[in-house]
Amino acid sequence: MIDDDLVLRVERLRDTLEEFKSKLRKRYQKRSGKVSATVVKKEAAQLAERWLAEVAAREDVRIAITDEVLADLNVAFQRLLTYSEGSNSREKYDAALSTILKDFRANVIVALKQHRGVAVALPPNGESNRRPPVSAFVGQSFAEADTRVNEAVRRFLKAYGLAVTTGEKPSAQTVSSKVKTRIEDADMFVGIFTRRDKLANKEEWATSAWVIDEKAYALAKGKRLILLKEAGVNSVGGLQGDYEYLEFQRGELEDLLVRLLETLRGLGGQAA
Repeated sequence: MIDDDLVLRVERLRDTLEEFKSKLRKRYQKRSGKVSATVVKKEAAQLAERWLAEVAAREDVRIAITDEVLADLNVAFQRLLTYSEGSNSREKYDAALSTILKDFRANVIVALKQHRGVAVALPPNGESNRRPPVSAFVGQSFAEADTRVNEAVRRFLKAYGLAVTTGEKPSAQTVSSKVKTRIEDADMFVGIFTRRDKLANKEEWATSAWVIDEKAYALAKGKRLILLKEAGVNSVGGLQGDYEYLEFQRGELEDLLVRLLETLRGLGGQAA
């Protein structure tokens, strides 16, 4: 049940986000300036995690706030968390923070206050997951180098009996309406997190920010997740609830597909 304590914590989170945005602009006066200070990136990560782990994951919050608002906020907070894991411009932080703070009071705080003290009917544990999935949205990069991996996973899912859809080459700064609809229509999200940019002085790689955004949207929509992470990828976007990932090597896709089969069977039955 939503209580005064939760409302107060969310109000404080909003205020802290406003303060963080102001401090960020004072410290990095150029929009193109790289946010590199560890203390600043750590604060950004903590703010994102407070929302994703302590607020958005609550079932009563998911009921109080509209699906669309919650999903868009999750994507923006996920971006804030992703930016904190590397060296990104202040402009990118500004965009994520502006998206979060726009109408936050009306869409979130007011909605929580309206549901304060109201008992909500929570769905029985596992009820929404009893039906075996019959469709999957595959989040993938569109780099030519990843074609073989992406095709192998899509072909396998189709052979398993699932109706498979994918996104589209990103051309905007957010998940498009068309991609959102495809994710919403699917029973499950399968994310393929392949290597993208090598991190400086590390044997690690960043992955596609677009796939991370799609994963955040799918998670906010309550979709079941299967996350496939190429060895060497440093992060698939931080928090993803209780979901684990299947790590794979490009030269050993057969092993990945066997483990993917085991995971699908664990969801119950085989698609028709």
